Amino acid sequence: MARERYDVIVIGAGFGGSTCAGLLAQRGLKVLLVEKNARAGGKAMSLSKNGFTYTPWVVIGAPVVGNLYETVARELGVEDLVQLVTPGSPASLYRTSSGKYTRVPDMPVGQSDPNAIFDWLEIEPEDRAAALMFFAELTMMPPEEIEKFHGISFQEWIDRHNVPRSLYAFLVSNCCDGMFMVPVDQLEAAEAIASLQDMFLRHGGIFCRGGFGSVAEAYCEAVRRHGGTVLMKAKTEKIVVADGKVTGVVTSQGTFNAPIVVSNAGLQPTVLKLVGEQHFGPDYRQYVKRLVPSWALLGHRYFLRKRVTNVPYGVVFSDDSPWSLERLNQAHAGRASREGVVYFEVPSNYDPMAAPPGKQLMITGSFCPPSPQMTQEEIAAWAKAGEEIIFKAFPELEGAIEDKELYTPKDVSNLTRESVLPGHGGETIGLGQIVGQCGPNKPSIEAPVRGLFFVGCDAGGTGVGTQQAIESGMNVADAVLRQHQSTKTV
Repeated sequence: MARERYDVIVIGAGFGGSTCAGLLAQRGLKVLLVEKNARAGGKAMSLSKNGFTYTPWVVIGAPVVGNLYETVARELGVEDLVQLVTPGSPASLYRTSSGKYTRVPDMPVGQSDPNAIFDWLEIEPEDRAAALMFFAELTMMPPEEIEKFHGISFQEWIDRHNVPRSLYAFLVSNCCDGMFMVPVDQLEAAEAIASLQDMFLRHGGIFCRGGFGSVAEAYCEAVRRHGGTVLMKAKTEKIVVADGKVTGVVTSQGTFNAPIVVSNAGLQPTVLKLVGEQHFGPDYRQYVKRLVPSWALLGHRYFLRKRVTNVPYGVVFSDDSPWSLERLNQAHAGRASREGVVYFEVPSNYDPMAAPPGKQLMITGSFCPPSPQMTQEEIAAWAKAGEEIIFKAFPELEGAIEDKELYTPKDVSNLTRESVLPGHGGETIGLGQIVGQCGPNKPSIEAPVRGLFFVGCDAGGTGVGTQQAIESGMNVADAVLRQHQSTKTV
């Protein structure tokens, strides 16, 4: 039996869903937000174990200045529930030509000495003028020029410049791979340039005390404060469609009616499973199936009996780290090196309450395919490659391990996004920022089925990870409000 009727139902309390639901409730709509997990936050939810607080995998926020976490929290009136921190510069570790991992020079936040960076990266003096010109073009390119680079890869754009290999590795491994989880020859140039400008000009490396999930939890609280309903542990089993328009959802806690449904469950799972292919035309079905997801993170959570580093986050990379699609495929097949960039995060170095006194937790992550169906042998090979790098970069780490947990794309899929296509589901971001899926070609937030919207990193936003999802939530909320109002006036 159907329960109460709502103006809109939002599926999923990730950053896109919780933002959208909070804003719609604040604007007067009767909102139901349903989430299959016990906590909000999606891929960035906060977890806890034995006195440690952390996200399931490495999550780094950007930009710092003008970030959307604060923008939405203020609009929703829950800024008191969000404690953002900026712990300083990352500890990027570069493997020099001698094989030694060296740390990026310490510099005040927001300031940099190019020559100190160039020294660290072993860039020859005669190459430095060209390197500076490259960075100037990248950071100062006006929006109208950036728009010209939709439809080409970031690799293609970089190839137009004379960029030293170590600087290329720094840019791609530090900024692009982690921001987008897409190989550089698939990453769209316009998306990359705009996002890198945000990083360089408005800085990166913002975190939240209590984990990033606290932000999404605050947005859920805003739904409640503005008269909406939040149901946790309510898995959506079906989006009901009749006569070409949505009428509600079926969940593990009952059936609920609404003329508008917003899905944060992923575009492909929504279309191919929750709604069902039969409700879409053949062209749209094929379009959805052809969409390419980002790649995935695989790594460990190391619970440490002692402190091994004083840095909050960073990357470990070398000239060999940048990924191309071909090398990724060859590496997965065992025909090329799996050496790539390794990301790490130490929550207690920006949130003192995130670990018991005297202890630490280090979370690591490196590239792997997004397939939840990877074999144990494939998982072990990718995990070994990441561990070999992080243990060399932090010699004290291995001996300080009290406990450790491996996470894989299957864990990502189980927590956030069901696998409805072979090799899909464990993607770290979503549909990523791949050429042909950005800018004018970004998937629409509106489905062909009347009243169905997509929110999150698949549609409606730009930029880095959680910020992209929040921007999507803001844009989708505006579109839903317009449709709701137009329906009321008919």
